Amino acid sequence: MALEDIIRSLIIKKGPITFAQFMELALYHPEYGYYSSGKANIGKEGDYYTSPCVHPAFGEIISRFIVRAYEIIAPSEFTVVEMGAGKGILALDILNSLKNNSPSVYNKTNYVIVERNLCILREGEKVLKEHIHKVKFIDSLSTLDPESINGVFISNELVDSFPFHRVKFINGEMFEIFVTLDKGEFKEVLGKPSTPALRKYLESYDIEFANEQEIEINLYAGEWIQSVAKILAKGLVLTIDYGFLAPELFNPRRMKGTFLCFHKHTANENPYANIGKQDITAHVDFTNLIRAGKSCGLNTVRYLTQGQFLIDWGILDIVERYSLEDIPSYKSRMAIKNLFLPELMGDRFKVLIQEKNLTHKLRSFYPSSPFRISFQRPGDRLPD
Repeated sequence: MALEDIIRSLIIKKGPITFAQFMELALYHPEYGYYSSGKANIGKEGDYYTSPCVHPAFGEIISRFIVRAYEIIAPSEFTVVEMGAGKGILALDILNSLKNNSPSVYNKTNYVIVERNLCILREGEKVLKEHIHKVKFIDSLSTLDPESINGVFISNELVDSFPFHRVKFINGEMFEIFVTLDKGEFKEVLGKPSTPALRKYLESYDIEFANEQEIEINLYAGEWIQSVAKILAKGLVLTIDYGFLAPELFNPRRMKGTFLCFHKHTANENPYANIGKQDITAHVDFTNLIRAGKSCGLNTVRYLTQGQFLIDWGILDIVERYSLEDIPSYKSRMAIKNLFLPELMGDRFKVLIQEKNLTHKLRSFYPSSPFRISFQRPGDRLPD
């Protein structure tokens, strides 16, 4: 049975479903979902590419972050947990850099990869064969014990793939967007919110929504960061994704929200085409991650653009290693610049750094860079 028919049968049996339910099936159905079936193709020849696909310099910078984290945590056992690691490209670059540049930290580091897709996990084992003695593969954070990790949690473009609800405001009232059928075709309809959590999500946001404005609400993101905080005994959480703080994210300029679908490097706004064969995503609400984290002991260290983060941790030093006289090196320099220049990936992606039980040690943790390539906007004020 095709995935479309499975979803149709569910709607016929139970009635209209939330967009979050539809997205969960489209992306994560055990047999036919975009991610769980192995159809997700990331890279230049795939549906989209991520920063680790651009150049290993991205992983090298994160390895520098990890080394500094190790120095201030100084644990008897140090662990890096990468969530949504995919095929292990970022993990490979991080571990290669640690081994080559900081062998003592490499020797003391355990690397845990969390990936729910078993097919991808097997590919990751092949990609990371040189470091397999350092790596443990698990399919869920729930397999880790509370306060069992001293180290760093990393995610890169993970939160944007969590299933989200969609709501619409009409004359000041919130309605949820549901997915139903009309003559066998998928159709969106409005109804009362499926859960009080949707209204509660916005209670502390001082935001006026325009008439007929649509937004996405990712309830799972807050639950996820709280589960990370529960497992982390002492250390840092590094979240990299595209998104904004709430005032900017929910600005009426985005009347239809931010969700998009990606198929073969082409963006579209039709989630009901290519079901199970395309990605569905939306910008991350970093205000939610900051507040949810603070409620369970994660304090914000920095929220900034990816470009500024990479500059701060020395990506310009890496650029200098490549000579313009050599064509392959010239191409590498251009690829690296894609990662941090504001007009490219530098401003599109944001970095959130949170800590637990390290407040007194963080004074000298974050490097002081004299270079500034991004500036705070009014909507970038961190939430209380």
